[in-house]
Amino acid sequence: MGPSEFLGLPSVPAQRLCVCGQRIRWSHLQYRGRGRSAPIYVCVGCGLVFRGREAEGGSESTSAKRKRPLPAEGSPDNPVLGEEVAAKLRQLLSGR
Repeated sequence: MGPSEFLGLPSVPAQRLCVCGQRIRWSHLQYRGRGRSAPIYVCVGCGLVFRGREAEGGSESTSAKRKRPLPAEGSPDNPVLGEEVAAKLRQLLSGR
């Protein structure tokens, strides 16, 4: 949905009732660019589409909130590669 199509949608009524008398349900979030999104609502009776109030995304994403610092010793050891496998890989990659 383009910007002009989105702005052409009617705003969702306060009572969440369509002009046909049926209830309006949440459909999905429409990405608006630059971290903004707006909910899209649809009438369950006639299928008329409404736009909700645009919201700005938070400055911190959920992954940024949960980011933990590395241990003081530095990055953790790679538990997948053992010393023997790492030595073989170094030998294969160096071409010796």
